[in-house]
Amino acid sequence: MKDTYKKTFTEYLASCNFEALLLDEEFADAIVGIAHQFTKSLPVYDVKKILEIMMKNWDVSEEEAYDWYEYNMQGAYVGENTPLFLERIDDIIQ
Repeated sequence: MKDTYKKTFTEYLASCNFEALLLDEEFADAIVGIAHQFTKSLPVYDVKKILEIMMKNWDVSEEEAYDWYEYNMQGAYVGENTPLFLERIDDIIQ
């Protein structure tokens, strides 16, 4: 994510929910937006992009990346400000 976009995004997210949690900076390019529900606004990460980042940066297989993601990200509830993870329809129905 370019610095300009990152700054604008983080400022907007903070204005919606200053307690929203973000993943490590390494996964900034996997952010696809913000989801809003009633009084809650949370960052949304693309699962496919997260896995691609892990495979590239960590030199792991897709299966290893998915196992780590599933347990440590998707499976980690750290309160009501936990980020959301998007699985796109095209990635599910292949």
